[in-house]
Amino acid sequence: MVEHSMGTEWQTAVYYWQTFRRVAMKWVRKNWQWATFNLFALAVMANFLWSMAAQMRLYGIYWEVNDTFILSGKMAIRFLLCSLAMTPLNTLFGWNGALKLRKSAGLWAFTFATIHFSLYVIDLRGLWLQYPLPDYIAALGLVSLCILTLMAATSTRWAMKRLGKWWKRLHQLVYIAGLLVTGHALLELPSKRAMRADPHMTTEVVAYLVIVLMLLAVRIPPIRTRLASLRFRRGLRRKLAG
Repeated sequence: MVEHSMGTEWQTAVYYWQTFRRVAMKWVRKNWQWATFNLFALAVMANFLWSMAAQMRLYGIYWEVNDTFILSGKMAIRFLLCSLAMTPLNTLFGWNGALKLRKSAGLWAFTFATIHFSLYVIDLRGLWLQYPLPDYIAALGLVSLCILTLMAATSTRWAMKRLGKWWKRLHQLVYIAGLLVTGHALLELPSKRAMRADPHMTTEVVAYLVIVLMLLAVRIPPIRTRLASLRFRRGLRRKLAG
């Protein structure tokens, strides 16, 4: 009787394990691109937080934030550009997986932008309360963060359903955020903080601006239609060749 009970429990355990493995493998095959992207972003965030924690242990809460401050801003721009690039990648190459990564990239951009703003507030040592908008450079960054916050708050299916046709129009503001955050970085270049943290940052920020302008150009209807037709022709040639 005991042996029969143990055998039944073993068969039940094997059944549940096989069911779990089948469901897990199905999920991985369907979402492996999303999982890979987010694991990479998580590794980038972990490395950033580790470096920031190491500096805080050495210098306390009011440490010299140049390196971490500039890096957090760079990562925010990089993930934002990555999010903006997903739709053109789908239009030009027909990569449907890009659309699934668009929201994740935008949320990571929002996360790094929030950290960037927090480090800015810490570096002011309380002066932020006296000067909510210290200068127009900070204002550009703050407006960009507000847009990204709005994007993050309305990134759920519930918000998409509630907003209806307005949801897509609202999320087109992300292109304005791309321009503002790039302008924010360009205007920050002459500062001593930026030059100390990365003497070669000018080239990188100019590259960001060029990429933003290219991504905006792809949104122009004639150009987008032309790119879509090129993709169709390329696909048609492949079918004929096959």
